[in-house]
Amino acid sequence: MKRLLLTAILSSILMAGCVTHNEPDSRLGVVVSISPQKYFVERIADTLVRVEVMVPAGSSPETYEPTASQLKSLSHSAVYFSLGLLDFEISMLKNIQKQNPNLLVVDHSKDLSLLEGVCIGHHHHGHSHSHGNDPHVWSSPAEVKKMVGAITSVLVEKFPQHALVFNTNAQTFLSDIDSLDVHIQRELASTQSKKFFIFHPALTYYARDYGLTQVSLEEDGKAPSMKHFKSVLGSARQQGANTIFIQKEFDANTAKTAAADIGGKVEVIDPLDENWLKNMYHITDMLSSALRGE
Repeated sequence: MKRLLLTAILSSILMAGCVTHNEPDSRLGVVVSISPQKYFVERIADTLVRVEVMVPAGSSPETYEPTASQLKSLSHSAVYFSLGLLDFEISMLKNIQKQNPNLLVVDHSKDLSLLEGVCIGHHHHGHSHSHGNDPHVWSSPAEVKKMVGAITSVLVEKFPQHALVFNTNAQTFLSDIDSLDVHIQRELASTQSKKFFIFHPALTYYARDYGLTQVSLEEDGKAPSMKHFKSVLGSARQQGANTIFIQKEFDANTAKTAAADIGGKVEVIDPLDENWLKNMYHITDMLSSALRGE
């Protein structure tokens, strides 16, 4: 009898667990383009929203194409915070809006100070995009502050019952970004060199904001020609640079060859890391060390 009773109790517990596990997530649905944006939204909304990322970890934002299931999930979301700069967004945003009339699509690119994806001024971007704008806006704390303002305004308008939480969290986040900006300026002020070398030019806006020159091993978004490769290495040797940065999703062989040529090393960074604030401190510290020749 005791065994039967114990079995019944265990069955009830397991069934209850299954019911809880299978309950749908009833939180407000928000979609973003990349992982750092997920961090932005969650810093503002905390756990009040459910955030889905269009470009999964390990994928290149420039070449990624959403799956059919991802596009379908948009119909269950309230807001899509789009960078507005990725190829799939440029080609699909209007259609996404048309197919999901109840989805509010926010195009961040309309409010940001954009750079072209080709060489302008003294910043060597080394690649171009079909729409002409460099998409790596999240590497700039100043541009992120604009995105935070837009996210907060939209969430408050869409879900006014949570306005106090959104506004309070946003102010805390903006304060953290200001502290990051001070840290970056302090760290880079004491570096003699202002030029860094990177395989794929993902820090274009960071370089613009903090007076650095970004030199890319890539050439127009492709593997470098021998001429370009030798030119970049020549510049690195002349400067005495000993570090070449590479993003973790890219093939490191070319970067390793280049690093060996200058007697240096390859450092891996991940601009798409979800914990944006921590990652920006990490990238700054790595850049600062490289610019000091450490």
